[in-house]
Amino acid sequence: MSDNDVSVYGEAQALIESETSLLHVRPPAGSRHVPTARKPLPPMLDDLRIARAIRFMEQGPVQLKDVAEHVGLSPFHFQRYFKDVMGESPAVYLRRVRLDEAAVSLWNNDLQVIELAFAAGYSSHEAFVRAFHRQFGLVPTQYRVFSRRASSQPQPQDQARAQSVRVTPLKSLPLLAARFYGPYANIEAHWKRFAMVLREAGLPLARLQAVGIAHDSPEITPNELIRYDCAIVDTGFDLKGAPLTALKVPAGAYAMLEHHAPYQEIFASYRVLSVTWLVGAANQFVNEVVKAYELYREPPWDNLGQRQRFDLALPVRKLS
Repeated sequence: MSDNDVSVYGEAQALIESETSLLHVRPPAGSRHVPTARKPLPPMLDDLRIARAIRFMEQGPVQLKDVAEHVGLSPFHFQRYFKDVMGESPAVYLRRVRLDEAAVSLWNNDLQVIELAFAAGYSSHEAFVRAFHRQFGLVPTQYRVFSRRASSQPQPQDQARAQSVRVTPLKSLPLLAARFYGPYANIEAHWKRFAMVLREAGLPLARLQAVGIAHDSPEITPNELIRYDCAIVDTGFDLKGAPLTALKVPAGAYAMLEHHAPYQEIFASYRVLSVTWLVGAANQFVNEVVKAYELYREPPWDNLGQRQRFDLALPVRKLS
């Protein structure tokens, strides 16, 4: 093998390792059930009506008739339309994501199971326990113990970096966002496609502030079901029919850690912030909102495959 062949092989291996680092073949703290085959979710949700429905559904407990009315359809036609686009009914989709969010909460905070049941839209502890067991194969308290053993553990090098985490108040930021589904290995591809959408809408890419929103933990949610929003701060843009929906970064306190590295190193940053720092600050702060924000200092579409620079922000509440 020539020196050139060795170099090419080495580059290929490095690329393989970087891509693999963003995948979990099976989420270590995920369901104990063997996954069943299902119709794939759309990589980008460019159906504006379904995108608006999902935003409405994910805000909190809702009735099907209210979601259907929100997007101008009858409940019957909305159910058929949603399942055709998403591969599952609205009820199944919402139940799955709510239980995934409950699983994250069981892993990273000590809220009572009954509190998580009400937050997930269940009227009783028993109904929540039954639904959670059907999805994860464990009852909630059993899962809490399991997930804390199975998920990422603090690494020796994380302690020093955790010292740079700062808790900062943020004002509410209005956003325009597009929903994507798929593994973290696809995040930069999401940003590339998102930039194309912005360009087609005539928006000035060089002057846009980008925000990424991660809704799911890859240690719990299977790769193909992970939700991620690519967004920009809305300063009053004319969308010209672009498949973007309104969101916001809520005002509040955020634990923030700078990520200035290739995106494939993002899991290390999440581990430092949501495991090492949060555990160390457990007597001062708690994370109750299952969501993390990537506040980009430089447009991510300009640095694809290179070092990305953003503040990773986790919403926290100070304990009294």
